[in-house]
Amino acid sequence: MDSYNRRIRFRGKLDRSLYPTYSGLDDDFQNDSLHPELIEQPLLAWGMTQSELAKDPSARIDVLYGRELALTWRYGVDDKSLENILANASQPENKSQRYVQMIFINTMNSRIGWLPGNFSLQLSTIRILKKAGLSAVILASVYDPEGTWAKMGNQCFQRYDNDGSLSSFEIAYRYSCGWDSDTGTGFTQFTRTRNLRTYFCINYPSAALDRFKENIKRTPSLIYRDFFLDALCEDDCLKGWQHSISERRELLVDYERRHEHGDFDFNVTSVELHRMSRDWHTLGQDCLDVHAQLLYLKASYKKYVELLTDAKNGWEVDRTSDMGNSLRVLASQCDNYARWTVVYRDRTIIRINLLFHLANQREAQTNTQIAASTAKVAEQTQRDSASMITIAAVTMVFLPGTFISAILSTTFFDYGADGVSVSKTWWILPATTIPLTVLVFGIWLGWRYLKLGRANLNSKFL
Repeated sequence: MDSYNRRIRFRGKLDRSLYPTYSGLDDDFQNDSLHPELIEQPLLAWGMTQSELAKDPSARIDVLYGRELALTWRYGVDDKSLENILANASQPENKSQRYVQMIFINTMNSRIGWLPGNFSLQLSTIRILKKAGLSAVILASVYDPEGTWAKMGNQCFQRYDNDGSLSSFEIAYRYSCGWDSDTGTGFTQFTRTRNLRTYFCINYPSAALDRFKENIKRTPSLIYRDFFLDALCEDDCLKGWQHSISERRELLVDYERRHEHGDFDFNVTSVELHRMSRDWHTLGQDCLDVHAQLLYLKASYKKYVELLTDAKNGWEVDRTSDMGNSLRVLASQCDNYARWTVVYRDRTIIRINLLFHLANQREAQTNTQIAASTAKVAEQTQRDSASMITIAAVTMVFLPGTFISAILSTTFFDYGADGVSVSKTWWILPATTIPLTVLVFGIWLGWRYLKLGRANLNSKFL
């Protein structure tokens, strides 16, 4: 069954018709009246099936809820407790008081990794969250097999009553806190009605959550500061991206320092610098994504305030602080990170070019040394040739005399008292010497012809 599910998941990336049907989905999943055009029902059905088959999911759910400043934390709640908490909070007793419910879902400790962030929740838990208002668009994004790179779009939805007055305001977005964070991929959904504020936070950054708890403990009224939880999350995410950039920056500076002293290996350094250049390109794009998300939150906050303070609606808004200013600061900081990733990317490219030129210089130096050695060999060969010429010259000086002496010392010539007498068989000497000389020259010429022929044949195949 497990291999079949993995096969279905892989094929689902190629052919979505292989997803299971969604006839078994609850009505809440099939009839998301807000934006059904953004929801792929078969994908939800596939995700529901996986959640139902998942064994021993270790996701942890913490809930903060309350009325006005009477706030209660519940940690590690089960399905029954979660359903009771959300059911009571969704029906405010006093329409003039403020209510809040924040659901923090942590899936990072799960041993099951069939989705980004190891999102592993029991199907019954998902149904409870969906009934409480968790967006099916978020679930569809979580279940998307291509979710690693195909990120969910930032969402800002409003619902209106028949008379045109605001019924609910909702935002939802996906974020990541750098490459080295323990948060992984996170999702946040905020829904506001007249009296109730609801947050669904999937894998909310742990450091940001600690800061949130400390702030709420010290100043409970911050719980109703609009977009406060979102700004904390974005600030922590920027710290994660800052850490990712800082680590690679230190590595780049170390490379630059070592290059100045020539203490590096060309092969290893070349590969590492190209990998760093790739990281800078990706980091730059990730920073631009975060910057776009901050601009989206800033625009959503502006729209939120305008709608809620409209005379037709008249909802309560926290005016003690303008979160748009904080989001503007974070956007400026993120823009700074994005611009510096471009600078570090260019510096890395400069290092790569420098490494290339240094390698060429080292190769040219090696070629110069080889040329100098070749010149020395040629000079030595020339000296050897001069010695051979000297020997040949000396030989030519003595060869005529030696030749004449050899001929005259034969028995064909007799030096007596009466003078020189020549034998009648002297003709034997030229008769044997001349053919033998011709034979020797013929053998030498034939051997030379074969040698040159082989050399020419080998040169054709080179």
